[in-house]
Amino acid sequence: MRKIHETGSSEEVLLRFALNIWGLLENCAAFSVQTHEKGLLDATMKAMKLAVASCSVETQSIIVERAYSVLSSSTSFPLKEPMAAIPIQLKGLQLTQEIDVGSSRDEWIYSLFASVVIALHPQTHIPNVRLVLHLFMTSILKGNVPAAQAVGSMVNKFGLNANGTDVSSTCTLEEAMDIIFNTSLCSFNDNGPSRIHGGMNNGSEMGLNSICHGVVNSRSLQIHAITGLAWIGKGLLMRGHEKVKDITMILIECLLSNDKKGSSPAEQESSEDISEQGVHPSVMKCASNAFQILMSDSENCLCRKFHATVRPLYKQRFYSTIMPILQSLIVKSGSSFSRSMLYRACAYIMSDTPLVVLLNDAKKVIPILMEGLSVLCSDILDKDILYSLLLVISGILTEKNGQEAVLECAHIIINHLIGLITYPHMMLVRETAIQCLVAMSRLPQARIYPMRVQVLQAISMALDDPKRAVRQEAVRCRQAWAPVASRSLHF
Repeated sequence: MRKIHETGSSEEVLLRFALNIWGLLENCAAFSVQTHEKGLLDATMKAMKLAVASCSVETQSIIVERAYSVLSSSTSFPLKEPMAAIPIQLKGLQLTQEIDVGSSRDEWIYSLFASVVIALHPQTHIPNVRLVLHLFMTSILKGNVPAAQAVGSMVNKFGLNANGTDVSSTCTLEEAMDIIFNTSLCSFNDNGPSRIHGGMNNGSEMGLNSICHGVVNSRSLQIHAITGLAWIGKGLLMRGHEKVKDITMILIECLLSNDKKGSSPAEQESSEDISEQGVHPSVMKCASNAFQILMSDSENCLCRKFHATVRPLYKQRFYSTIMPILQSLIVKSGSSFSRSMLYRACAYIMSDTPLVVLLNDAKKVIPILMEGLSVLCSDILDKDILYSLLLVISGILTEKNGQEAVLECAHIIINHLIGLITYPHMMLVRETAIQCLVAMSRLPQARIYPMRVQVLQAISMALDDPKRAVRQEAVRCRQAWAPVASRSLHF
């Protein structure tokens, strides 16, 4: 498939491949794939996306019609029911953390249909698009990430042609957003169906916003809803739509839950009624991770390879809009855990913001970078974002205006870098921290001279690092700082 995609082979081959996959799914009534074989689904999804993305609008229309036919005839979702709003049944979700995603066959059909939608041109018509959106919303709340990516792709491309101008559509973006945020959700208990609002079974409606804020007592459901919102927000952000601000504020409100409730993570962990205590720390962490989805580049969806709409400078605009809000909330936050989650969100934003933007705001960014290092260095799961932050610091230190910005807090930066020389979870973190110390040695003597002994003592430990690349950088760093230690200050 990769060779077909790269060489631009005949669309007929790609069309036959896609239609054959859908034919197999339609004809295979007894279908079961074990958990350890999930890699087969991932590979098939990737191949389907590449095949569909390489086709013309006309060929894509044939594939999506066929996929929709299999979807509507082979799954339990009521696609043929002409309802204005389809209740999403949440039976049992309040009571368990493990959410059933349906049969293996249904999961394959949903995920592969999502793959087709992800790869479509903006001009390609999606059959019965409103009910498809309802289907994807159901799948999102069951933890189906491809469904979330598909909805993000849909809102990214709705109503646009190849050059980005508006075209007529069977479903406008505004209508799609209404479906996404105003879908009527149902909860079922032992006494039968009941609607939920504000955490109480009182016959009112409940949307994604309410789920994210914990009115349903299920962390998994909250996490799925937040992940879905993140991908939807990414689609809107990349096309420059203002609705992304509303999604961002929902995520930020989740980060501030502890501030509003005045409880610590330990108290929330021990509480039996999470809805009374606010958003659980694991859900708050998911909300901070959502900013990574918003800002990072994805190879699986919402990229030019899959015909996404990408507005120039969208990352810069998001940074300039959201960072001042987060900085203000950090100052006002009365909860150490909420503050740490705000720093995590900032870290994800800064790590994917172009360096030239950060350099223009370096004096404000550097303190947040330092606090980010402190927050992220304690958890092994944060090693990748920690490394990304170090790359940002390294970039700042190699630019002249960045070096000028770090002068006032050189000792603080050096202390944080020294602490990462022995970071046990990732060799690249140790290596990059030492490289940053080499760059710090080029600052004016008066700023770094008081730190010389501390740096050399720390570097001596790195000379015995098990990784050769770290030892080599340690030698370079010792050579760079040795002249600093041997010189005296002259005023």
